[in-house]
Amino acid sequence: MSDKFDQKVEEFFKNYQDRGMKKWAGFFLSDHTLKINQDKAKRATVYPKKKEMSETEVSELLLKAFSDHYPVSIQLKNLDEDGSFAEDIKGFVEGYTDKNIVVVSEASVNLDEINHVEVIRLRNFE
Repeated sequence: MSDKFDQKVEEFFKNYQDRGMKKWAGFFLSDHTLKINQDKAKRATVYPKKKEMSETEVSELLLKAFSDHYPVSIQLKNLDEDGSFAEDIKGFVEGYTDKNIVVVSEASVNLDEINHVEVIRLRNFE
């Protein structure tokens, strides 16, 4: 009985051709498509302009968030090549590196480039 099985296995592997990378192409394609769709959705997101704040208002709110250790959301004045606002910088105020530069979650931001700052509630913080 074992001889018949061994013979069938031998015959199978004589004629077997591995498809190699072809069998993985379906997995790659679906992952790649998912990533492309996520990138498209991210680029299609429009961030509306928030109320412009004075540099004094911005400084006071950032100082309050720093001293109370609250997370903030910062919208910059700079527009991208499409004339749209970028996603807000979210994080904790870590300090100041210069008179006019604040560090928020390792991002250095010039105070005069900030359009709007708001303190965000911890449960809404991502």
